[in-house]
Amino acid sequence: MLEDYIKWYEYSLEALSYEVVNARLFNGIKKIVVLGMGGSGIVGDMLSSIASTSNYPVYVYKDFYIPRNVIDDSTFILSISYSGNTLETILSTKKALQHTNAIAIIASDGELLEIAKSNNLPYIIVRGGLAPRAALPIMLIASFKLLSSCGIELISNQELLKAINILRNIDEAEKISTEILGFIKSSKLPTVVSSLRYAALAIRIKNEFNENSKIPVKVEILPELFHNDIVGWEATEFKDKAIFIDSDIEYENKLINFYADYLRDIGIDIYLLKLKGNIIERFIFGSLIIGIASVKLAQMRGIDPLKTKSITMYKKMLQDIRSLFTL
Repeated sequence: MLEDYIKWYEYSLEALSYEVVNARLFNGIKKIVVLGMGGSGIVGDMLSSIASTSNYPVYVYKDFYIPRNVIDDSTFILSISYSGNTLETILSTKKALQHTNAIAIIASDGELLEIAKSNNLPYIIVRGGLAPRAALPIMLIASFKLLSSCGIELISNQELLKAINILRNIDEAEKISTEILGFIKSSKLPTVVSSLRYAALAIRIKNEFNENSKIPVKVEILPELFHNDIVGWEATEFKDKAIFIDSDIEYENKLINFYADYLRDIGIDIYLLKLKGNIIERFIFGSLIIGIASVKLAQMRGIDPLKTKSITMYKKMLQDIRSLFTL
């Protein structure tokens, strides 16, 4: 699995050449809703943050349905499922189809692609055979390309190419991942801290250590954490480790440093993950670093990072109760 992370630059260049089937312009679009779960859903979280400086707000729904009141004539829906068989995404996409055809799909195979084909929706077929979490840059790049082909420009092609180029820095990514591995290897319940703008990366770090390394992880997001999480440390004797994600905004780093000092004073070890570039570069390079670190931690623990038996149990249970879901 480690090899798949190391090939992210190669995979990203490949994604630039993916064909958009049934591409067409959609007029009057003012907002985007992304549907997806897990390794596919995190793409929506990142798109939401990246789009904060664009003309399009991006909302993310991770459930078996999409609320009717978020769909109107100005809504564009992007459904992402790496396997194409994620039941939550399939059902929410079918519900959306009852109200609009402004829907596009990204998948490697499966039922979601059949929905796209039978309804003449725009879609991209991405490379298959990977763990969904290892396909992050493929799905992110495919999302930008698909949206652009439908007349929705979140970022320029130049920005996208610049972001992809950072994935060439494998030696740097491996160096930082080794530092993080040494820092976190003895942790029982690490905490990840970030500003709201980088919440998607904090969640991604949590998810990678959950799935690849099989360890629980806590996430705290500032400034909200200063109104709740921070108090939770006041009377506890639990001491562990925390990874902080730095920001490209000065006042956010002031808040990060304040909280890091606070946690140090009560005995929590701190690692500051410093990233470079714009928000897209930070998202994908930070994800690369943590992907490598989490796989190496799994190897150190004698665990197969690919196997997620509890998720398999959940998916089997869903199939058993699928008839209970109504459209």
